Amino acid sequence: MSKTILIVDDEDIVVDIARRKLIQEGYMVIGVGDGEKALQVLREGPVDLIVLDVEMPNMNGYTFMAEREKIPGATDAPVIVLTAYDSMEPIFKRHGIRAYLQKPLQFRDLLLKIREVLGV
Repeated sequence: MSKTILIVDDEDIVVDIARRKLIQEGYMVIGVGDGEKALQVLREGPVDLIVLDVEMPNMNGYTFMAEREKIPGATDAPVIVLTAYDSMEPIFKRHGIRAYLQKPLQFRDLLLKIREVLGV
């Protein structure tokens, strides 16, 4: 059974490229451009992993993390954060974020991190 990954990033190109490549790797992928849409996806059903951009308009990654706690079962999915900042690891760990990657995103690094977090 393939794992479902939710990609949340306001950069369409990041979502599109990651979605296409992860589908080729056998994952089911849902890509959205903001935190509100991501919360709606989580309300509709569980996902196995969330890849989350921190800096987004309307709802940043931290607000998304707080709001997802209100959705039953949504916190079961581990989170990989995408960020342009390299000094954020202590903050991420306080929010229960399992891993992070710096932008610009390299797909190979994302795939390795996904496999590591999912244990596959």
